[in-house]
Amino acid sequence: MHHRSFLFTGKMLPYYKLVRALAFPSILRILFLLLIFNLIGSAFAFAFARPTWESILYGLFFGFSVLFVPAILTDAVSAYLVLRDDPLFYVRRCLALSLFSCMLWVLILGFGGMLEGGLKLNFFPQQPFYVALFTVLPLRTLAVFSMSSKQAHRKFLFSYMQPLASSVAAVIIFNLNPSLFVRAFSAAALFSLASVSVLLRYIESKGQSAVRTSPLWVFRAFLVDWLNRENDMFERFLEEIGTEEQIRVTVVRFRDKRSNRPKGLLVVSDFHPGPFLNVGSSALPYLIQKRFEADGMVVSVPHGVSGHEHNLVSQAQNMKLISAVEGLLQNSELNETVSNFKRVEVGSAKIGAQLVGDCLLLTLTQSPNDMEDIPFHLGKEVEGLAKTRFKHVAVVDSHNCITDARIFTEQELVDLKEAASQAIESPLSSRAEFEMGAAKSAFEVGGPEEGAGPGGISVLVLKTFGQVIAYVTIDGNNMALHLREKILASLECLGIDGGEIMTTDTHVVNGLVPARLGYHPVGEAMDHNVVIDLVRATVERAKQDLEEATVSASSGSVRVKSLGSKSLESLLSFMYGVAKLVALYMLMLFLGSNLVGLMIIR
Repeated sequence: MHHRSFLFTGKMLPYYKLVRALAFPSILRILFLLLIFNLIGSAFAFAFARPTWESILYGLFFGFSVLFVPAILTDAVSAYLVLRDDPLFYVRRCLALSLFSCMLWVLILGFGGMLEGGLKLNFFPQQPFYVALFTVLPLRTLAVFSMSSKQAHRKFLFSYMQPLASSVAAVIIFNLNPSLFVRAFSAAALFSLASVSVLLRYIESKGQSAVRTSPLWVFRAFLVDWLNRENDMFERFLEEIGTEEQIRVTVVRFRDKRSNRPKGLLVVSDFHPGPFLNVGSSALPYLIQKRFEADGMVVSVPHGVSGHEHNLVSQAQNMKLISAVEGLLQNSELNETVSNFKRVEVGSAKIGAQLVGDCLLLTLTQSPNDMEDIPFHLGKEVEGLAKTRFKHVAVVDSHNCITDARIFTEQELVDLKEAASQAIESPLSSRAEFEMGAAKSAFEVGGPEEGAGPGGISVLVLKTFGQVIAYVTIDGNNMALHLREKILASLECLGIDGGEIMTTDTHVVNGLVPARLGYHPVGEAMDHNVVIDLVRATVERAKQDLEEATVSASSGSVRVKSLGSKSLESLLSFMYGVAKLVALYMLMLFLGSNLVGLMIIR
C-alpha cells in the first residue's frame, strides 16, 4: 500500500535536485566561468579545426569578442532595463542563462572544429556557429517565457538579445556571411517561438483543470520561493487549492510545584511539517518553540502521526494552530502525578507509554527499521483505542530511522497497531508525584544543510517510581540508521531508564542540498559522536534541573487549510506529467530545430 508521504517523497525528490541546480553561484564566479569557458572552449574549437598557434589565438579572440563581451553587455541591459524588477531574472541569473547558452555554443563549435579538422570540409566556424542558434534560441525561449513574469515583448527581446548581439559581432569582426546570418537567425527565432508557444499553451490548457489556476504562474511562484526564499506568492496558490480540515492538538505543560513557574511544554499535533523550506508548516515546530519559549519553557514539538496531505498551506494557517495551542493551555487541567514508563515490543514495533497527568503519551518507532511517515489512519486507530481509557492522548511518530524512503509493509503496520494496543491496555493506573527537569541546546556545528533545524535539541526528563525517563526531541527530518540506539545506550550511563529519541520532521532542511533523499537526516552529514555528546550534555543539564512538578494536559482540534490528499495528488500528478512531457518535447524540439538549421545553412 502506497501511503501519500511515500508518493510525495518519491516524486518530489527529482524536482528537489533539479531545481537546486538553478541556485547559481556568485556573480563574480559566473563572470569568471563565462570568460574562461568562452576563451578556452573557443580556442580548443579553432585548434581542432586548424592545429596552429595562429588558430588558437584566433579562437581566444573569437570567444572574447563574439561570446563573452556581447553576453555581459546585453545581460546588463536586460537586467536593468528589459526585465527590471523581475523576481527571477536579475543580473546574476541573466548571466547564468548566458553562461549556459555559451556553453552549448562552444560545445557545438568544438564538434564542428573536429569535423573540420578530420574531414577538411572548409565550413568552420560559420556553419557550426549558425547551427548552434537552433539549439541556443529554443533553450533560451523556453526558459524565459516559462519563468519571467514580464510582458511578452520584453521576454522576446531578452530571449534573443544575447544571441543576436553575438551573431552581429561574428558578422562584423569575423566576416561571417550576413545573408546566411539573417536567414539562420530568423528561422531559428521563428521556429523556437512557435514551438515553445505550442508547448506552453498546451501546459496552460491542461493545467487549469488540474491546479485551478495558471500552471506557469504556479511554476514562477515555486521558483520565487525556492530561489529567493519569498513564500507569499506560492502560499497564495496553496491557499486556493487547500482544503479545510480538523487538525488535532494535544498539549502537556509542566510547572515547578513550589513556584508554579512554567518549565516545559510538549505539543503533539497531526499537522505535517512540510512541504519544504519556508512554505506552509515546514517550520511550524520551530515557530511553536519560539512562541512559547518566550513564556520561559523548554518546548518540545515531536512529529505527530501525519503525512504530507496535512501540510498547512500558509503562515496564516500556522498562526491559527499556534492560537489553538494558546487556547488549550488556558483550559488545561492541573495534575500532580505521572505513571511509570513502559516499553512494549511486537515484531519490529517499539512503543513507549507513560501517563502524564490525564494524558497518555505514546511514542511509536520501529528503528532500526526504516521509518517514513506512519500512515495517518493508523494514528487515528491508535488514538481511538486510547480514548476508551484515557481523557487525553498524544501519539508521537518518533520518526527516528531512515536509510531509504519506502512504504510500511502490512506486517509492520500490524506490529505497530498490536504493540500500541498492548501499551494502552498495560497497567499504567499506578501514579505518583514526580520531579521534572528540562533543558535545550542549539546545534554547535551544522545547520539546515546538514540536517540540523533551528530548534536544536529539547529534553524533558521525568523522575518517578525510581525511574528517570528522558524525552529527547531533535529539530530535524528523521535520523540516520542506528543513531537512536547509540544515543539511548549513551544515556543509560547517565542513569536514564527509558524514554525516546524523536525528531520534529521539520522540512526547513528539505531541498537545500542534492542529497539522496532531498535532505540529510540527523546524523547523515553530522558526526554521530558530536550529536550524541550534545544530547548527553543536554540531558545532564535537564537532570540537574529536576524539581517537584505539576502537569496539566488538554486536547482539541482546530480548523485550518491543509494541502489535502486530493489537492496533493492532483498537483503531483500534474507536475510529474508535465516534467515527462517537457523532457520529450525538448528532445523532439532540439532534433527538429537542428534538422531545420542544417537544411537552411547547408
